[in-house]
This record gives sequence, structure tokens and C-alpha cells, in this order.
Amino acid sequence: MFYKILIRPLLFLFDPEVIHNYILNIVSKHSLLYPVFRIFYSPGDINSVLISDLKFKNRLGLSAGFDKNGIALRFWESLGFSHVEVGTVTPLPQPGNEKPRIFRLKKENALINRLGFNNKGADELKKNIIEARKFTGNDFIVGVNIGKNKDTSIKNALEDYKICFEKLYDEADYFTINISSPNTEGLRLLHEEQYLDTLLSELQKLNHHISDLKSSDVKCIFLKIAPDINNEMIESVYRTAVKNNISGIVATNTTVQRPKIKSDLDEQGGLSGKPLKSMSDKVLKKLNELNKKNLLNPLILIGAGGVFSKKDFDDKINNGASLVQVYTGFIYEGPSLIKKILNKNN
Repeated sequence: MFYKILIRPLLFLFDPEVIHNYILNIVSKHSLLYPVFRIFYSPGDINSVLISDLKFKNRLGLSAGFDKNGIALRFWESLGFSHVEVGTVTPLPQPGNEKPRIFRLKKENALINRLGFNNKGADELKKNIIEARKFTGNDFIVGVNIGKNKDTSIKNALEDYKICFEKLYDEADYFTINISSPNTEGLRLLHEEQYLDTLLSELQKLNHHISDLKSSDVKCIFLKIAPDINNEMIESVYRTAVKNNISGIVATNTTVQRPKIKSDLDEQGGLSGKPLKSMSDKVLKKLNELNKKNLLNPLILIGAGGVFSKKDFDDKINNGASLVQVYTGFIYEGPSLIKKILNKNN
């Protein structure tokens, strides 16, 4: 309650992106406070879970987009997250779309963003992960969410994904392929089988090639999809993922629709937060139904979208998710959300 009564109102006085970046920079530079954060916010010993060949200390993580450049990994670990997805990262640094590009819908507990993959590039992210690994535990999982640069055409998108994959191979515990941001023009075309099959096939070839060279296990690859696709497209994406031995699917990214929005704020971009939950749950449920028909090779499902409480978390798990990620819920509920979810779940 301290966060929601005192801290959040203060933070919400400022521009969303400005205060977000300011807080990230502050927490990334004050590592002496991490033991304090751990005492107050970390849920403590939670039953771990084995997902593929990765051991997660709990089922809750921070979604991609929150810490694009991986500058605060030690902070996220101190709060008790089992994993963090950094990125979306692109091969080259890029500024993203014009500002302002993040908007709060306070009454709906939601955000609209049209950031456009603003990040400092694969080399900078690599450096930040390497530095953080000197201090984080072996049980803290770092996923890397990869995308294409804005100026790269859809026809040539594969090369950008391959560059990120190869550059960050040693640093990533797993990769997530972002084909679903609504803020990079044309990106969602990659849901279509003609593009997706080639993308996943070639990335898996690269995955096996690098693992052979390094005599190591292949990396888990997840696919992050949109909540706006219909059942036919979900089935197509699922079949293509299974065909290419992809580890799993993250459901979902933000939506371009405006469900249950009463605000007169008319801004383009992806909507996240409470209004997204029913849409992302519907996609997750459909994927779970497909898994039940595919018992020999089911996909690992990660639920994201509208998680603000233990019940929201449970809904994701009951709909087939092995892991759950938060983003907007963390902004509105604060770091105590982690304990609220996990201390009663394991």
C-alpha cells in the first residue's frame, strides 16, 4: 500500500518515459541497496521449476521492454524475479519513434506505447549482461528478446534476427523472437507462414550450428505473438513453431485494439495492462487446447498480459502457462506484487 498511496502518485506526476528511464538508472547504480530490496520484496525460497533444460527458481518474470538494454539485471534479481527478458534488441542502436510515445490510462490501469524498439544495440546489451553476470546467481535466468531494425525490410528481417542471435548467443539463457510489436511497421506480417517458416527454420539452423561449434546445448527459442490474431492464424503459428522445434510461445504482446477503454485518449500504439488480460488469456487458452492435441511435442507457454494479482497469475497458469511475466502490473502495483503472487503459490 505504501507504493500505491505515496510512491506511485509521485512517479505519475512525471512523463512516463522520463520517469521510467530515471528510475532504471537510479536502481542500476545503487547496488548497495540490493540486500535491502531483497529483504523487503523477495519472496524467499520458492519451489523451483524445470522448463526444458532451464531451472527457474519460481514461475514469475519481468517481460521484455521494461529493461531494454539490461542495465538493471541485478536489481530485478534482488526483487525476486526468476527471470528477466531484456530487449527488444536490434543489431544496431536506434532511437525509436518520436516522443511522446508512452501514455497512461490511469482509470483503466493501462498503458499505450509506441516506442518502436528504441535500444542501444546488440553490442551494448552484450556488455551489460556480461557485467551483471559477475554478480547474479546461476539460478537467475536472462532471456534475450530480439527484433529487426526499423530500416530493415521484412524481406531482409531474417538477417537482423540472425545477427542478434549470434552476437548474444553466449549471454542469453534463451531467446524470444519478437514478431508482434505493433510499433515497427510491417513486423506483424512475420506471423504469416510464408515468412515465419523461413525465419524459424533458419534460426534453428544457426542455433544448431553454433551449439555444434561450442559443443554446447542448443538454446531454447520462444516466439512472442500478438493478441490480435484470429484462431486460424494462431493454429498456423502453432503448427509452424512445432514444425521447426521451437521451444514455446509467449502469449502475448500488446494490442492495437481498445477493449474496455472509456478514456478519450486517442493515441496510436500497443495497449497493455488490465484491458489486455482477457484477450491474452484467450490466445493462451487456444494454444493450450492445441497443446492438448499435441501430447508428443507440446510447446512451452509463457503467459503475459494484464497480470496485476495472484488471481491473474493463477489464470495464466490454469490456461497452460508454465511461466508468467509482468510489465504494466508492476508499474501500477509496485515491487510488492512479486511477493503477493508467489508467496501463496508454491
